[in-house]
Amino acid sequence: MKLVNHVISASKKPIINRFLICLTLFIPFYESAYAENTVRLSEVVERALKGHPQIAIWSYRQQGIQAEIEAAGSRQPAQLELSVEDAFGTDQYEGTDAMQTTLSARWLLEGDQISARTEHAAAQQRLLTAKQRVQLADITAHTSTLFISLLADQERLQLAQEALADEKEILAIIQRRVNAGRAQNTDLILARTRLTEQELAVEEFGHRLQSASLRLSAQWGAAETQLYAAGNLLLFLPLAKAEAAMNKLQETPSLNQIKAEAELFSAEGKLASEEAATPWSAGAGLRRFENTDDYALVAQFSIPLGANQRYAALQRSVNVREEQKTLSAQAHLQQLTIQTRTLLMELEHSQHVINTLTETILPTLNNGRQQALKAYENGQLDYVQWDNTRQQWLNARKRLLDEAEALHQQWIELQRLTGQTIYF
Repeated sequence: MKLVNHVISASKKPIINRFLICLTLFIPFYESAYAENTVRLSEVVERALKGHPQIAIWSYRQQGIQAEIEAAGSRQPAQLELSVEDAFGTDQYEGTDAMQTTLSARWLLEGDQISARTEHAAAQQRLLTAKQRVQLADITAHTSTLFISLLADQERLQLAQEALADEKEILAIIQRRVNAGRAQNTDLILARTRLTEQELAVEEFGHRLQSASLRLSAQWGAAETQLYAAGNLLLFLPLAKAEAAMNKLQETPSLNQIKAEAELFSAEGKLASEEAATPWSAGAGLRRFENTDDYALVAQFSIPLGANQRYAALQRSVNVREEQKTLSAQAHLQQLTIQTRTLLMELEHSQHVINTLTETILPTLNNGRQQALKAYENGQLDYVQWDNTRQQWLNARKRLLDEAEALHQQWIELQRLTGQTIYF
């Protein structure tokens, strides 16, 4: 058979290379059909970051926050006051001869309030920016996950097509043996059933690829069903160093968001505290004396007296919020540390499983299926025993694809958690 001959001709190559070549032996028809829609990981991430439906919303949110910052830094307009005294009374104040007219302006001295409002608006902007970076990281990671899923399903389709080609050759072998009276008709029935199962498997993976293409292209607002992912599912990055990964946690997008939320929480307390305080005020104006036809300047200055209990209570709230700001960041950092350590252990285990499959299990099963084929042709094994060895080999290859996909997904999640982008 083709696959048997291929493995035998590659016997002088390293074991792991032998099976990497084996996995890419069959080039399916859909690859040439989809060639014009071939995409790479960096390309789909770039498309998603430019065309994702939720990305455009952020520019409008930033514009809104910028307007709030400008408004927060503006003082309340001065109050213009006009007062009339000593007019339209009795005796000497009858008429307007003794009238005094004062035109003045009054300003609130709200420097602390403006500073608190500006800081509150700036904290809102920092939180918005932090949330935007978290969403960009999530979109990048999710797009990469969908790409890896598409790439893995392509490999599964190739494996199913290869198994289907094997089943056709096996059916021909059994047909000749039945015709020669060397095998029972039951073997032929079982082989035809196995062939039908593989045809269904090929059909199923074809549908899965269309669905995977739709999900991936939806990341940039499209609806494509024939994307082809270019890449090598069995090409991995070196295992991450635990210490290096932990050092990255201090600047992760999610931790920065927690810090920004805590800063906004603190700024809200300061704003409430300052707004509760009665502001000082100052005024100045011009007074006219009708009886002497003279003018004079007037000025006023207002200072609130007495302790403001509400202000004092809110000030205590500000102090509590400052303490909570530090604690919330520490709690989230601890959670990130646990998740990162768990992912590192999963990565190490997945790599170990992949190495065991490629270096030990697959070579052993491949050798066993070749021996089983010879034993069947010599009448030493029945069809069921022979088929069992082939299915074990196919299942091991399926598991290799599953573990490779899982390892890539773990890498992507690690990148998302630690805020790195070297994978993409």
